[in-house]
Amino acid sequence: MKTIRSKLMFVMLITALVIVATLNFGAIQSVKSATENTLMSSAAPTSKQAANNFNNTIWQYGSYLSLCMESEIFQEETSSAKQLELMKESYPESLQKYMDFTLFETNGNVIDSTNETVAATVSKEDIKKAADDNDFIVTDLTVFESRKNKIIFSVMNKAKSDGKVIVGCTTVDADSLSSLLASMTGDKTSKGFVVSSDGTTLLHTEKEKALKRLNVIDKGKNDKTYKDAANATKAALKKKNSTGSYELDGVEYVFGAAKVDYFDGMLFCTINTEEYSATSNKTLMYIFLSGSLIMAATVVVAWIFSRRISKPIMSATQRIRQLAQGNLSAPVDVWYSKDETGVLTSSLEETVVCLRQYINLITVALTQISEGNLQHRMEGTFKGDFQQIKNTFNEILEGLCDTFASINTAAEQVTSGAALVSNSAQSVSQGSTQQASAIEELSVTLKDVAKQVEQNSEDAKNAYNIVSQNTEAIGSCNEDMENMLNAINAIHTSSNEISKIIKVIDEIAFQTNILALNAAVEAAREGSKGFGVVADEVRRLASRSAEAAKQTADLIENSAAAVSKGTQIAQKTADSLFGIVESSGEIQGLVKNISDASETQAEAITQINTGLDQISDVVSANTSSSVGTASASEELSSQSLILKNMIARFKLSDSDTPKRSGGFHYDYDDMELDADMAKDPIAENYSDEMFTDSDDDKY
Repeated sequence: MKTIRSKLMFVMLITALVIVATLNFGAIQSVKSATENTLMSSAAPTSKQAANNFNNTIWQYGSYLSLCMESEIFQEETSSAKQLELMKESYPESLQKYMDFTLFETNGNVIDSTNETVAATVSKEDIKKAADDNDFIVTDLTVFESRKNKIIFSVMNKAKSDGKVIVGCTTVDADSLSSLLASMTGDKTSKGFVVSSDGTTLLHTEKEKALKRLNVIDKGKNDKTYKDAANATKAALKKKNSTGSYELDGVEYVFGAAKVDYFDGMLFCTINTEEYSATSNKTLMYIFLSGSLIMAATVVVAWIFSRRISKPIMSATQRIRQLAQGNLSAPVDVWYSKDETGVLTSSLEETVVCLRQYINLITVALTQISEGNLQHRMEGTFKGDFQQIKNTFNEILEGLCDTFASINTAAEQVTSGAALVSNSAQSVSQGSTQQASAIEELSVTLKDVAKQVEQNSEDAKNAYNIVSQNTEAIGSCNEDMENMLNAINAIHTSSNEISKIIKVIDEIAFQTNILALNAAVEAAREGSKGFGVVADEVRRLASRSAEAAKQTADLIENSAAAVSKGTQIAQKTADSLFGIVESSGEIQGLVKNISDASETQAEAITQINTGLDQISDVVSANTSSSVGTASASEELSSQSLILKNMIARFKLSDSDTPKRSGGFHYDYDDMELDADMAKDPIAENYSDEMFTDSDDDKY
């Protein structure tokens, strides 16, 4: 039972079956109840009429006898045989065959009888009672002992004959009463019987039951089949007239009971309800046929109705199954009706159309995105929860526009920064080249100074030898001393120039340090570790250059001090030359001092030359780093241009502006550092700790 059609047919058939069964059961019970009520209503008057007829019959038996015995003919007749003949003739011939006649004396002796055996059954008490009573009496029903198939009773009345009282007795065979009961109950389905006050059956249309003297009440105490009949009999005996029903041997009986005037009994008229069920059976047959026709009609209607309901539902179910498989192109069978099937199919069609429209709109939007058009917005009417799809899709496009606009702005900033770094690198490269040229010139000058110092030393030695050998030539040394003073002044002047160059080198190192700081900041902002390494290397080289320049400055200061000291000594020597005449020994000592000072100057100049070589190496390294920085900045600039070209594929909204939700924004205008901060060792330590690779997470 998988289809709705079979379910509908099953439900309708079950419902119809229950309804028909209920109606049939109700009809059967109604017919049965109506039959019982009808029989019971007819049993009451039947029993009353039967009791009246029964009483009248027995009364007539007594009346016939009374009329006969009270007549003058009977009383004047002296022959007992004639009297018996008169008694017999007083009854109709139809009854005479059931009767025997007897004349008794009041003491119970038989005067004459038509049947001595029957006469012997009459008791003396009944005879005496009849003799004392002014009206006839009726004795009890008894079973004739000599004839076991006979039940008899007697009607007796007194009369005077020949001056004495005699009792006339008519003994009646109860078969006449049984025939009367049978004629009064009407048909074979009805039965009549007389029950005594204790429940003993006295007369019955079925004679055998009367002969057995069946006591229904006593029988019901031991036999369950008679229990219902015993209860009904017991209840009926308590009333003068009653009706009821009972079941005996599986047969349902309806009875009417009426009190009779004789035998201290009650006459029952029973009717077998099954005998009257033929008409009821026909009625029930008609009901059953009607129910069958109703069932057949229900099957046809259920089949038509279930087909009419299930067909659109099955069609809608099939279409929903196709829809679940992704088929939106197949048509929907719409049933144009006002019931639920019409609503179902029309709603399904509307759903398919809406889904098809939604998918088309989403496809168009995705196509626009694939073509790079981020200005497109999803339009159209979206119902219910589908409105969220439209809103979410448009929010995604808005977010993409904001993201790409932010990327575009960042690319422009990267391009600008890369250009600025490239220009700075070019400037550093040019400065490094100029610095190398100046250092080369300084190196040449220092070489010349070294040669002059060496020559001065040799000249001092020669002078010492000459002074030692010939004091006479001291006078000519005055001119040489003046030349030496001039040379020393030139050395002093050169030392001052070297100090200026050292200051320039120091400034270059400072600018290189600033450049390295800027490069590290840009590397941290862009997240480029390679570029950060290059910036860090440049910063280290700048630090080394500054250290070398500082050492060179110290050496030059020492050299300047030495030159200043040599100048003082030369001045003193000149003064001594003026007084050489006074002491040639002092001149010899002074020349010795000059020779020693010249050697010291030669050593100092050698150290200066070594420092300049180191500075030259550092400047060469700075030049190489600057060239690498310029190349990296050019590469960064080209990559930013590529990024801008990639962003340019997308059409962004004109009103879209980058929205920064965080991150680092660097502004070159904010990078203003003075020389004091750069020289501050605390600031230098801070910069070194802040921009190392190991502290990226702090940054």
